[in-house]
Amino acid sequence: MGTPKHEVTLPNGKTMMDAMLAFASHTATNTVVVGGDINGQHCLHDHRPGLGPVAGIEALLTSNIDDRYLVVGCDMPLLKTETVQSLFISGDAVFFSGKGKGDFPTSLPLVISADCNQACSTYLEGGGRSLHGFLRELACVVVDRPAGIEQQLSSINTPEQLDNSSFE
Repeated sequence: MGTPKHEVTLPNGKTMMDAMLAFASHTATNTVVVGGDINGQHCLHDHRPGLGPVAGIEALLTSNIDDRYLVVGCDMPLLKTETVQSLFISGDAVFFSGKGKGDFPTSLPLVISADCNQACSTYLEGGGRSLHGFLRELACVVVDRPAGIEQQLSSINTPEQLDNSSFE
């Protein structure tokens, strides 16, 4: 998109990061930014830089900040608090059903237990990089995806996707 995703300005004048921090402030007790530094936020860096989102999840799971985490991408600015409430059930990893890549459900948003930290490290040490691949290693709970939330679950990756999204 020509700019780091978290810095992309949305049609409402906020950046994607602003939108996700507002979402987090209404959804979670603690907000943690993984992978970079954002002023005024609790930030963690990957223990294994360059290995993608699973390495970021590993940093979060080993941080001892909490025992369960809601993981979202910085490129999901349409996500709403009420949408993710049904993910807060017991299970090592909980996410929505529905078509994601291939036959696997959409992997974000994800609620994941800190107890998955060793499985995450083992997956990375074995050369795994894919979030879908990591989740296949866990005892996951898949929650029925509520109707009409497809746009909220979309990652914005192109200017066209940004132009076709509705922001409040």
